[in-house]
Amino acid sequence: MTDAAVDLVGVDSAAELIGLDLGELLSQEDAVCRVPGGAVVRPVSWPHVVEPRLLVTLLVEVSDLVSPLGELPAELRGWPLELQRFARVGAYPLRDAQRQAKIGTWEWDPTTGAMWLSELLRELIGVPTGEPFNLDDFLRGIHPEDRERVRTALTGLIERDHNLVVEFRMLLPQERVFRVHGTAMRLSGEPFALVGTAQDVTEQRRPEQGEEEQPTRDEVTGLLDRTAALGEIARLDADPRADAAVLCCGIDNFKRVTISLGGHEAGDELLAALARRLQDGVPDGCAVVRGSGEDEFVIFCPDVAAVGGLGELTGRVSGLLRTTVPVHGHLIQVSAAIGVAVRGANATSGADLLRFANAAMVEAEGKGGAGQVAFAGPATMAAADWQLPLEERLREALHEDGLELHYQPLVAADGTILGAEALVRWHYPEHGPVSPATFLPVAERGGLLRDLDRWVLRTALREAAGWRLPDGGGPLIALNLAELVPGDADFVGVVESVVTEAGIDWHRIILELVESDLVDLRPRARGGMRELAERGARFAIDDFGTGYSSLGRLKELPAQIIKIDRRFVAAVEQDTADFAVTRAIVDMARAMGRWCVAEGVETASQVSILSALGVEFYQGWAFSPAVPAERFRELLADSALPPPER
Repeated sequence: MTDAAVDLVGVDSAAELIGLDLGELLSQEDAVCRVPGGAVVRPVSWPHVVEPRLLVTLLVEVSDLVSPLGELPAELRGWPLELQRFARVGAYPLRDAQRQAKIGTWEWDPTTGAMWLSELLRELIGVPTGEPFNLDDFLRGIHPEDRERVRTALTGLIERDHNLVVEFRMLLPQERVFRVHGTAMRLSGEPFALVGTAQDVTEQRRPEQGEEEQPTRDEVTGLLDRTAALGEIARLDADPRADAAVLCCGIDNFKRVTISLGGHEAGDELLAALARRLQDGVPDGCAVVRGSGEDEFVIFCPDVAAVGGLGELTGRVSGLLRTTVPVHGHLIQVSAAIGVAVRGANATSGADLLRFANAAMVEAEGKGGAGQVAFAGPATMAAADWQLPLEERLREALHEDGLELHYQPLVAADGTILGAEALVRWHYPEHGPVSPATFLPVAERGGLLRDLDRWVLRTALREAAGWRLPDGGGPLIALNLAELVPGDADFVGVVESVVTEAGIDWHRIILELVESDLVDLRPRARGGMRELAERGARFAIDDFGTGYSSLGRLKELPAQIIKIDRRFVAAVEQDTADFAVTRAIVDMARAMGRWCVAEGVETASQVSILSALGVEFYQGWAFSPAVPAERFRELLADSALPPPER
């Protein structure tokens, strides 16, 4: 029982309530719950995050929403009977504190669109008493630049189980600023009503001359937002002698969870739950900020010694983010990759610490496994120093066609060329070739992967449209997609438009997706894949056997090709376990009518063993490395590559 709940109930301490049955506490009067203190409340309950057998109950005071005894207001006569009964209950006085703080309350019935506003809220936004009011009326009073954002936030509450916090401007004198809080209320598992508060925070957001403006907060998590990170950096710089630290935390497999559970709403729900854990659990003196990436949090600690040392701080943050969270009715186990940077000879400013912690987080993500932690050392700091200039030049290369595609042949065991996989290459003018292992993480940190996917798709299909085999047929073209994947709203549309622009036959296209992108696909994602497959495109599961392999999942996916990961291929001659896994993958693919492609084939012995197991197609240096487009055209003219020498 929180202190706020104790005050609401009207007792002296929480001890008085221990052992009391909740039904005894909440007296039911004509469909409304009252607590001993006299307030009218709505109870909201949900399972405890860690122990689902426990129930967490939130008491939402709605005293000022009820109307006086007597005639039912005209605006409520069309409401559901439940709300009509609720509205007839006697009014509870609006607290002076709410009026002084300019806080009004609201309730919205999503089935009808009708809204019920408290008297004070009507005063604040200029709606006459008794005038019918609905969500569209409310939205029309919002500044056009903020309107759609507020609509999305409010309607999204219907699907969420966490609170809403959103700020916006009303079309009132001086564009008054409001902060709205909302909570989804459910009865019998169905959306019933949404209630919340709206506060006029115009004066709070307009500091007096010489005063600092209050930091803004992120709408999804309620944390300090990305712009507030500048203030936290300044706080670290205020005492350059203290042992400051910055921790950057990226949620493991966040993209997979988001796609598999229904998109951005599921991601927002997960982030909000983790944000609450961090806010409640980090040591005093530390600040939690929403990071620059969609799945990132940043913890600023101005004095590591004051919180028990770096090990204590890192361990606590890692533990807070290694948990089980209910998301859209599913219990999801999560963890985070954490990058840590501490003040030292090479990192003195807060900005340096943030850059180096972010680079260390990327390093932690690359270690593999869940919940990895990496500390920024000299090599990490050097990589961070390269990030911004490399990102800038990579962005220029994308917009100016400064990248290049090489093509690795896809062949049969006898060397017959069937097609090729497009692989992106970058020649940095000042430094020569840059390895994909270097620039792809730069693209990911800079938010460029989606642009890179589009560039590869457009360029590869345009070049492949002109390829011809000696018999006149068109070879296959395979493309890896990193960010543009099934489940995205524009996935099908983007692929369709590029294929149409290139003028290439759908049957020649293979879209490669890593296995983790295909786990627990939602109906929309599977539908998108089937739609393209019906047109003739093929899907390949890349790196098969390293992620979330499942016979059932493979059976339901419209994926025609399985690519055996190079790690199994490399040791298939010596390692009995890798041999057994490879044989199992081939047998599974054959039983389900799928093709099998072995990646990273380097020797004639590997080809011989894999061929005996039933592998039909190959990629690797045993036949050919990835080559420039002109060289691949020359290989096509011969139609076949010489088989590897024994």
